[in-house]
Amino acid sequence: ILFFAASAFLLFCSGDIFAAERLELTLSEAINMSLKENLSLAGERINPKIAEADIKFREGEFDPNVDLKATESYRKSRSASLLLGTEERTANGDISLGGKVNTGTTYELKWANERVRSNSGYLTTNPYYTSELALTMTQPLLKGIGKDIQESNLNVARNNYEASRLILDEKSIGIIADTARAYWDLTFARNALKVAGFSLELAQNLLAEVKAKIDAGALASVEVYKAEAEVSLREEAHLKAGKLALDAADKLRVIMNLKDWLVELIPIEKTPEPFDIPPVEASIDTALNNRKDYKQAAIAFRNKEILKKYFDNQKYPDLNIIGAVGLNNLNGTYDKTVDGLDSRDYYSWQFGLSLRIPIGNNAAGGNYLKAKHEEEKSALALKIIEQQITAEVREAWRSVQLASETIKATKKTRTAAEKRFEAEEGRFRVGMATLNDVLKFQEEYAKALSSEKKAEVDYANSIVALERAKGTLGQ
Repeated sequence: ILFFAASAFLLFCSGDIFAAERLELTLSEAINMSLKENLSLAGERINPKIAEADIKFREGEFDPNVDLKATESYRKSRSASLLLGTEERTANGDISLGGKVNTGTTYELKWANERVRSNSGYLTTNPYYTSELALTMTQPLLKGIGKDIQESNLNVARNNYEASRLILDEKSIGIIADTARAYWDLTFARNALKVAGFSLELAQNLLAEVKAKIDAGALASVEVYKAEAEVSLREEAHLKAGKLALDAADKLRVIMNLKDWLVELIPIEKTPEPFDIPPVEASIDTALNNRKDYKQAAIAFRNKEILKKYFDNQKYPDLNIIGAVGLNNLNGTYDKTVDGLDSRDYYSWQFGLSLRIPIGNNAAGGNYLKAKHEEEKSALALKIIEQQITAEVREAWRSVQLASETIKATKKTRTAAEKRFEAEEGRFRVGMATLNDVLKFQEEYAKALSSEKKAEVDYANSIVALERAKGTLGQ
């Protein structure tokens, strides 16, 4: 009977469980499909693009600007003198290049041109043209000085882009972990269904043997009801196992965003054999070097440092050094006016300081205190995450050790249960054991088979959890 039942079990394991198109999947294939098709991950991929656009926006603060201006004006007014003009027509044409560099220096190179016609008797040249080429520069000496201060927002944007990439990586790792868990859970659910089918086959075979013994007069007819009841119970268990297998398949299907709800998903990868893992201290070090959430927290802390330094600088007075140099000329024709700039006979210069001191300075002081406290809070958050990572790795590491030992224990239990079942079945055939004894050891054997498969899947999931805790999942 045992040989027949075992053969039936193997046949059942190799046959179709569901009447549907089959899709055999390795774990890596399932993960690749999830990463490619998962909808939430597709949305997360947009965030780095948004962060990159913010970098462009912040870089624009240092882009130069070209300004063009052309105007014409006319004025007619009453004059108190015969020599003063009553009419004046002016045309202006200006072009300038200006902007700010990352040290805080602002600059403007301007070429200004003007044509004036008037009926004033004082004018010796009418109309006359003026042209001036001037460079003006302003450099902050306290507030706003230096590349680090000027690029504060840009550096924060760059860090935010890096953080968005880490968040995307963390989301990908989460998808990998979810896919792996769902894959191994489906593996266990299908194995549990096979074990339930095997248990049902054993009960059906035992029922046939009981009927044969009753017909031969070796058993009381009432024993058939026990065997039939057990078959019914195991049929119910088999149906429940089938539902759980379908539920597990749907869970994996959703993660993979598989649109075909009828295809039968068949995980074909074997669970990993237990292997030696690095010491827990080494695993913690690996986690602190690789965990994306820890790196995100470190970036957040760097951003707070940048903002604190920026707002500390904003408390200083607004002291600027101003300098300007220029060439100018005037003539009766525009060509001569422009050509005369080369002579450098007419020029201008300016040098000075400007100082602006806010009274009270509450706004700048408040911003600095806020940035300072946010930096302190961010530093604490970084330490908290470090503690959490350490605890997660230690727990995951112990889970792997436990799962490894559990596999060994369940293998021994399954072997012992199998031998007890074989012995009890042999005793039943010669009339030395009761039907209840056989049913009991059948059930224990089926449970031992299921426990062994569950231990193997638990070990696979514990490895996934440890690799995720270390930040190395998917590497």
